[in-house]
Amino acid sequence: MKLTQTILVVLSLLITSNIRAQPTDCQSERYKEQVFNNIRRTNDITYAVAENVLGFDQSLELDFYEPDPSAEYLEKRPLVVMFFGGAYTLGSKQDADITAWCDSLAHYGYACAAVEYRLDNAPNLVLPGRPVRAAYRAIQDGRAAIRYLLADPTGFGFNIDPDHIYTGGESAGAITAIHVAYLEESERPADTFSGFLLSDQGCLDCSGNNFVQPFSIAGIIDLWGATLSLDYLDAAENVPMVIIHGEDDFIVPYTSGAPFNIPTFPTMYGAVPMDAELTAKGICHEFYSYPGEGHVFYGIPSGIVTFPNDLWEPVFTQGHEFLYNKTLKFDSPVPAGETMVCQGATETYDVAATAGSIYCWDVVNGTIVSTNDNQVTVQWNTSPGYLTLTETNCLDVVGTSQTIEVLPFACCAPMDLVFNFDATPQQTTWEILDVDGNPVATGGAYNVGDISATEGVCLPDGCYDLVVYDSANDGMCPRRTSTVLTGINIATLGLGGVFNGIPRMMCGNYTLTDALGNTLASGGGRFGTSETNTFCVTGGFTPLQQEDDTHQRITNDISTNINIYPNPARDQITIEHNIQTDNNIQIDMMDVNGKMVQQHSIVNTNESIISLNVSDLASGIYFARIIFDNTIITEKIIKK
Repeated sequence: MKLTQTILVVLSLLITSNIRAQPTDCQSERYKEQVFNNIRRTNDITYAVAENVLGFDQSLELDFYEPDPSAEYLEKRPLVVMFFGGAYTLGSKQDADITAWCDSLAHYGYACAAVEYRLDNAPNLVLPGRPVRAAYRAIQDGRAAIRYLLADPTGFGFNIDPDHIYTGGESAGAITAIHVAYLEESERPADTFSGFLLSDQGCLDCSGNNFVQPFSIAGIIDLWGATLSLDYLDAAENVPMVIIHGEDDFIVPYTSGAPFNIPTFPTMYGAVPMDAELTAKGICHEFYSYPGEGHVFYGIPSGIVTFPNDLWEPVFTQGHEFLYNKTLKFDSPVPAGETMVCQGATETYDVAATAGSIYCWDVVNGTIVSTNDNQVTVQWNTSPGYLTLTETNCLDVVGTSQTIEVLPFACCAPMDLVFNFDATPQQTTWEILDVDGNPVATGGAYNVGDISATEGVCLPDGCYDLVVYDSANDGMCPRRTSTVLTGINIATLGLGGVFNGIPRMMCGNYTLTDALGNTLASGGGRFGTSETNTFCVTGGFTPLQQEDDTHQRITNDISTNINIYPNPARDQITIEHNIQTDNNIQIDMMDVNGKMVQQHSIVNTNESIISLNVSDLASGIYFARIIFDNTIITEKIIKK
């Protein structure tokens, strides 16, 4: 073999780029730009020995192009195998266009092999069946070259990623590339078996070398090629293909027919029928038609060299961009974790780990506490935040970033504090203290004439003291003057209302209940200056798992699906549900601080649709607390 170090093999063929070969985390232009200054080209590597058309053993060689090993940083890299054209009678692995393809692709970060294959002679090809046999030899040789590169028997260091092997070529080379990818053993053409004076050519992988390296092709660059049968384009194999063909090509049919219009040549199916077949079978492909152009329209690559003309650059761009956009480019995974969190909470998010991948995390309105490859822990602030993940895979392809929105809110358990006043509500005040004695909620005094009041309170999990004060030092009871009648102290009855025509001369009371109606604290009557109740809270809003627009929570063995739309909403929301209950459904609309802003009681009609008017709500985030039987489901709603 011959080793050649090149900086720019064919200066005029390479597309100007910003050079940056060494990657940084989740920042790489490899495969999109020419990121390598230097490449290494190793010529004449023998990959096989096979019997040629004359019956002699022929050594078969390839030229290998790769990024300069001193700048390479991947353990495995994608491989493009390029086949030259020439009607299976002419051409070379060092034709100008094949050299340009491999040289340029290596600068983009691919490994590339320009493969020599066995040729036939023109007089032989006019005989029936011989063109198919000539093509089959090239297909066998192409497969042998790939097996050799994967096996790397001499320890050269080809370092090929077996999941990203591509074939490409022009004219006969394109025919070879298509069939290396799509032809299966069960589909061998009849002409390849033994016949009159002809030997059996053997199986697809029975020629050239004995390396056993199963592989599949990840994509095809078809430059004015064709297939022997549309049936070969199997949806089960689903090999993506970029088709590039001149509409006035009379050598390899743009539609269908015999190459060169020679009747003894087999009918072949070119760009138009292949495009239709791939479309019908749902196989990823792109088709670029060049009106008014014939065969090899980017310039003749051998003989009288006219390559490249001004069509080389667009053709190369269509080819290499197809490889990146349709076979390499991918979406990073969506982080899994809570999207509705308590303000200031610390949550962990992760994605499934892929060997060799790098994971980069970015957060808005939060602080990254720690990262561990595919996992991140974030402490969230009080405003809506965003978590973005970018995965760079083992081939140094940067995935499209994925972002989730995280909505912090005041995590609390909603409850109602209800007062029934005595004759002097203006004397009543109250506060709720946390375990450190800090007030977390307060209220009162109330207005003269108030009979009752309901205060909405929302508390995080914990234990608290509810302290009710009376400024007159007689609790929630009228003064004792004129309160004894027939020996009964009215103040001790604990009843509100009217007694003997005297309004509200009974004692008042209060009750603190949770959303299910459970009593947490109660009191009243004649307690003097203050009365203290200690209670504990559990069960603030629990963040929900979300799949699309449908939220699901399982409570008490009841699986309930709630779908709210539109969300965000302007004037009205619709709640679709599968709630099964014989009772009414209560819907409380709470703001992010736990304050109730709307309350609805829906009479059970077994309808699965509930419509609510939210036009009077200010823009912001709300929670719809849906209560039925002994179940509470809380859903986030965004009001525009």
